[in-house]
Amino acid sequence: MRLLSRSTRLLAIPAVAVVLAACGNSAAGGGGGGDTDGPIELGAVSSLSGPVAFADPTGAAQAVFDRVNEDGGINGREINYTVVDDRGDPSAAAQASRQLIDEQDVVANVGSASLVDCSANAATYQRQGLVSVQGLGVDPACFSSPNISPVNTGPFSGYTSLLYFASETLGHDRVCAVILTVPGLTEGYEAAVERWSEITGKEPVFVDTSLTVSDDPTPAVLRAQAEGCQAVTFNSNPPQTVTVMKAAQTQGALETIDWIALTVSYNSEILEAFAANNSWGLYVNSEFEPWSGESEALQDWRTLMEENDIPQGSDSLAGYVAATIMVDVLEGIEGDITRESVTQAFKELEPVETELIGSPYTFGDADSHNPNQASKIVQAQPEGWVTVSEDWQRLPE
Repeated sequence: MRLLSRSTRLLAIPAVAVVLAACGNSAAGGGGGGDTDGPIELGAVSSLSGPVAFADPTGAAQAVFDRVNEDGGINGREINYTVVDDRGDPSAAAQASRQLIDEQDVVANVGSASLVDCSANAATYQRQGLVSVQGLGVDPACFSSPNISPVNTGPFSGYTSLLYFASETLGHDRVCAVILTVPGLTEGYEAAVERWSEITGKEPVFVDTSLTVSDDPTPAVLRAQAEGCQAVTFNSNPPQTVTVMKAAQTQGALETIDWIALTVSYNSEILEAFAANNSWGLYVNSEFEPWSGESEALQDWRTLMEENDIPQGSDSLAGYVAATIMVDVLEGIEGDITRESVTQAFKELEPVETELIGSPYTFGDADSHNPNQASKIVQAQPEGWVTVSEDWQRLPE
């Protein structure tokens, strides 16, 4: 299966609570998904506002779909893409899914990126026979549902990748895990540490779950020094990552310990903070082909993002990959494109190979899905993000 490579056009994607594709009368809702002559209705439940906002995945997916529409659509049918903001609230997410299913009559969801969509709606998607090609899987339910298959590695397999890189690539014997406590996620990170131990037969020096994202990380830095950690993995958001690295620099721990964080900290803005603090050296896993690199595989994505004024980063790559997979599946359906036929196509989907992710994308008829088990490692250096592993690091089964 291929990924799209088409001509592009300029389109500004508005950052609003509900984003509608410029095709057909989507605001009227209803009927489109089952109508074999009208637009193909696709949807997404995303956190566009609230505690953490993810606008770029659906913005990138919108750009892909608009390009398809300009080129004639799917067998002459335009794609109508409706994104509903759940504001990071479970009740709003549940309401959003009902809107997409009952009013928009979507045939599938694609590109969603939400703190709560999966936990709030996994049972609904299964009951309604709706598949979701998640752009960013965040909570554990995104990786434990038969009807949801994210394109990203996710925080838990990602955290296992950090530990695996520390022990197997860097060769460290004394690896320490700092897990910043996040309600509903901490147990998943603890399971990720256990998975690393099962894969490698090794144990961490310690697993510290005493901190929240708003706490001063200095006690964890001092503990890592006192217990002789050679590497520390941590699951912070970007602001907390800056705080951790500054604390490590202040305590003289950058020279003696490797600090390794999740892909959420892989962005351009964080480099300015590292420059101000002189706290270089952070390793981060990239769930996709590193966006800061020069790989030819990034050319179509990069051009499309530039022409649509969408930030280049892991989030927009997630939406682009999810949308291109969806388009290829839709193009391969013989006969009517309905919710039933789209779900059947994904349940029968052969593994999708693409240079943008290190593991084949799969859906299939399994009870759960976490197909992306690969990362490349990048490091924050004064010249920018530098890819330190040209080959994919794939977690063993």
